[in-house]
Amino acid sequence: MTFALVLANADQIIQVSDRRLTGWDGSVFTEASGKVGHLLCDDASVLYSFTGLATFRGFNTSTWLMEALQAAAKKDARFRELIEHFADLATEYFRSNPDVLSAPVKQRRLTVMLSGYTSRGHIVSALISNFQDFVNFIDHPAAQPQFTVHCELSNMPASENPTMIQAIGAFNAMTDVDERELRQLLEKRAPHAAIRAKATAIVGEISDRPRSAGTVGKRLNTGRIDYRSPLIACAGYESDIVEQGIPMLDMLDARTGGTDLLISQLQLTTDVPVVYPVVHRNALCPCGSGKKYRFCHRPRRQ
Repeated sequence: MTFALVLANADQIIQVSDRRLTGWDGSVFTEASGKVGHLLCDDASVLYSFTGLATFRGFNTSTWLMEALQAAAKKDARFRELIEHFADLATEYFRSNPDVLSAPVKQRRLTVMLSGYTSRGHIVSALISNFQDFVNFIDHPAAQPQFTVHCELSNMPASENPTMIQAIGAFNAMTDVDERELRQLLEKRAPHAAIRAKATAIVGEISDRPRSAGTVGKRLNTGRIDYRSPLIACAGYESDIVEQGIPMLDMLDARTGGTDLLISQLQLTTDVPVVYPVVHRNALCPCGSGKKYRFCHRPRRQ
């Protein structure tokens, strides 16, 4: 399980996803699993994430997902057609791959979320799942034989500021108050930094809530698509520990005549810490200097 949250308005698409993987018994397997990426197709630029089966034996969802999206784009690189082909490929793969079939049927559940802007300037969001029924709002306890697609397109241009909030994974741990606060920021077109900070803070709180059952971590990938420059996705990272690396988004250029680029699990590293957890200004800096955070690595206000 995981938690992934997407927010959209006239200015940006923002995605936040945790990196924790848990075992079938609820134990934490790793805090450093990338489950997010950026897909370019002929008529859309979208961020994607997934929840559910992440790895089993020789199967790795992140790697397979990129390859399957690329294969689907070979059939048709337009967004709606691409995701329909992807659902068909996923259905066949989950019916035939020995590693997937060796997992208990309850553990084969998978949902993929893709959200972004179309080339015509509309917000688009798609959910592809083998266990979630988005018509009857039912989550099946075991994987179903077929992946289905639920796709929504905003009925007004993004420039008119329609807003969207979508979550997958431990979404029951998100409250109406969380959604209301995020919606207010989207509607008033708050700066990117403010929306991102609020979204990551909420996901951090969800990590501690009983309803997430320990399946959501505090090390978070973030991604952003700017409405004015939708072909570029900006990656970010939040962590509850000091780190010297920033994990990036997976990248896939599936456009007709494009670069056919595939970049997976890229991480930028340095010799000094570059990621610091959010702490109280008067607390000791997590870098270990012995100084208060406000006198050490606390970001300075401009």
